[in-house]
Amino acid sequence: MTYIKLATDGIWKNKKYYFPYIIATSILFASNYILFSILQNQSIKNSMFGSQLQGLIKLTLCLLISISVIFMIYVDHILSKSETRELGLYNILGFTNQNLKVVITIRLIANYLISAVIGLILGINFNRFSFMTLQRMLNIKEFKYSSVTGATQITLIMFFVIFLLLLFIRFSQLKKVNPLDLWKAASNQEKAIKAPVFSGILGVIILGSGYYLAVTTQPTMMAIAKFMMAVFLVVFGTYLVFSSFSILLLKLLQKNKHFYYQSRHLISVSGMLHRMKSNGISLASICLLCSAIIVVLIGSVSMEVGKERIVKLWCPSDITLTTNRPLTAGQRETIAECSKTYHVQAHVEHQAKMTTPIWGNLKGGQFEQGDIQSAKYQLTFVSLADYNKAQHTNIKLNKNEALFYCPDVKTKPTTLNIGGQRLNLRSIKTFNLFANYDHSIVQPAFVIVKDIDGFQKLTNEPLIYLTFLNTKGTTRENLRFASILQTKLGLSNTEYTSKYLTETQLTPIFGSFLFLGVIISIILLIITTMMIYYKQIAEGLEDRQNFQTMQQIGLRSKTIHSQILMVFGFPILGAIINACFAFPAIRSILKLFSIYNFKMVLAVSSGVIIAMIIFYLLIYFLTTRIYRQIINQRIY
Repeated sequence: MTYIKLATDGIWKNKKYYFPYIIATSILFASNYILFSILQNQSIKNSMFGSQLQGLIKLTLCLLISISVIFMIYVDHILSKSETRELGLYNILGFTNQNLKVVITIRLIANYLISAVIGLILGINFNRFSFMTLQRMLNIKEFKYSSVTGATQITLIMFFVIFLLLLFIRFSQLKKVNPLDLWKAASNQEKAIKAPVFSGILGVIILGSGYYLAVTTQPTMMAIAKFMMAVFLVVFGTYLVFSSFSILLLKLLQKNKHFYYQSRHLISVSGMLHRMKSNGISLASICLLCSAIIVVLIGSVSMEVGKERIVKLWCPSDITLTTNRPLTAGQRETIAECSKTYHVQAHVEHQAKMTTPIWGNLKGGQFEQGDIQSAKYQLTFVSLADYNKAQHTNIKLNKNEALFYCPDVKTKPTTLNIGGQRLNLRSIKTFNLFANYDHSIVQPAFVIVKDIDGFQKLTNEPLIYLTFLNTKGTTRENLRFASILQTKLGLSNTEYTSKYLTETQLTPIFGSFLFLGVIISIILLIITTMMIYYKQIAEGLEDRQNFQTMQQIGLRSKTIHSQILMVFGFPILGAIINACFAFPAIRSILKLFSIYNFKMVLAVSSGVIIAMIIFYLLIYFLTTRIYRQIINQRIY
């Protein structure tokens, strides 16, 4: 009973440290429980897009579990630091190493049980709401809510393992330190360290390499893999820059006597140097969390907003048929019968003959053929006669002259060298025969020539025939008609494109991205808030030792707060810089999916960054109160 009383009294006396930690852990518990419940839902598993959605949820869970482990280890380290003096006092009163382990174990068990209970209550209550939100975003009525007991068991076991890891870390720390020195350890000051020249310069190089990869990312199939490599380099580089290069920079400023030995600069540089030495890694973590929130929100919101652009771009007509020969009489009769059966008026709007697209990149007027992984464009040649018929024009082309259309190319090429031929290009703004061959996410580009037979040899493939149909009817009738007609004509998904089916297919995909993006962002916001909160606690515990001395040399409380504000400004500034360098990579990925629109993405990015700055400053000023309370506490 003595151990239990000491453990619970310690939690209650340090409730301003423990309660926010328990609340944050409970929210993490509830979030993992909700995602595990959705992952194990049978109606989602059996749905058309169940496998894709489950894949996204699994990736999100891996990220969320990693964040949970890192956050709990970080906060537990702060809590153990705040308990050092208390454990030292117990040692003076006669507690052995084993006695201290019992107290620590009881506290961790209490944290686990309280967090698990609150987390389950939150998870069960918000699980239905989350499921209904997902159902609405994906617009799939077949999803049926059901409680999953397996999710409870998995989440309980997972967090139990995390708390065991925390217990192991606590015991390891206790074993390395003589309990008799715990009281002294609480008052020991950090020793001065040398400027880490090598790691600081290495951090700048690695961070610069990550920025370079992000800026030079092209809209190809390799864009996502390249962006992930850039993310890895930026993460590693950010940690090195905050923990090493910032110290190196401040040390250089300290050596500059004309700059450093001024009252304003001396206080500012010394204060920041002290904080960077002891808390560079935590500041880098806050910076990366803010960066992740900004990038995730920009990406997920932009994809949802840009969904309509894809439908309009990929589906200029209601239905597009891609066949290896012109539409037969039997196929026309099938279309007529289906339209009559399902009360839809369907008519052929355009027909066109094209070459099978070739993959490659356009560089300085030279088209270099390649594979789909590295290709930026899929190039298709269209006959001028079909173009004039579809556009209701009478354009004439001279020898070696062609028209060019690609919706997402800002600088239109004036020449095209391909297969030993040189074409002078005239760019056009409208193109009624736009088609996305094979439903590829590689950007389609079209070249209109007088005779496409001469360009067929470039592909070594037969010509393809496109038929564009428009329909009249209700949305429900058009959707049923489009679905049945594909079956009746015996066309595969790559040969058949329907505006209504495409919209139905894209809604779950982009809805999933937005749903998971919002969940990740909310969790990251909570983690960021707690990181700032406990960072203030760590700052307070360190400054409390020197507060009286700092006042004696003329460093006022307001000056201290201004230094902390400057230091806390570095993470949000770094996050904004990271987001700016990530913008070209985000743009390339959005271009890859034909979603990119500069004004739309700029508006989304600006809104997200402004909201993040406001949130960050609000949390900083709210958590500054705990810092003031700590530094004003008397030290015994």
